[in-house]
Amino acid sequence: MTIREFQVLFKFNSWANARTLQAVDSLPEDQLYNDLKNSFGSIHGTLVHLCGAEDIWLQRLNGANPGVFMKKDNFPTYASVKLKWNDVEEGFQLYLSKLTEEELVRTLIFNTLKGDTVTQKVWQSLQHLVNHSTYHRGQITTLIRQSGGIPVGTDLIAFYREQQ
Repeated sequence: MTIREFQVLFKFNSWANARTLQAVDSLPEDQLYNDLKNSFGSIHGTLVHLCGAEDIWLQRLNGANPGVFMKKDNFPTYASVKLKWNDVEEGFQLYLSKLTEEELVRTLIFNTLKGDTVTQKVWQSLQHLVNHSTYHRGQITTLIRQSGGIPVGTDLIAFYREQQ
């Protein structure tokens, strides 16, 4: 993939995240904390995980070894997650605005949260991040539907069509 294609892919990711949050807004806030027996319990828990994953990858891409994943206790409200997500989105916009071919093929070496050392290319990390986010946005869509909210489509093709 080219730099431009990664920038478009992350524009999609940002678009899909914003649409997901709009769908979450269709619910009364108290419903966001109900344990729906999902991977991360509640809609809020899944949002914290999704934002936390994007945040940890941003830190790794910027050379930090974060070592700690976002926890629900540190972001106990929906509003606190949205504020953090704005920071992460801005961080990715800055990172992507400076993206070079050399950066795409740079080798990342970092420790996972379990302590394992991992070596992989930046381009692989970027593709993984968007794929991971897509997976969990799908979970959130189901949780919104189960909670009586109004889910929205976040498919890549819908993004492309909207951009035309």
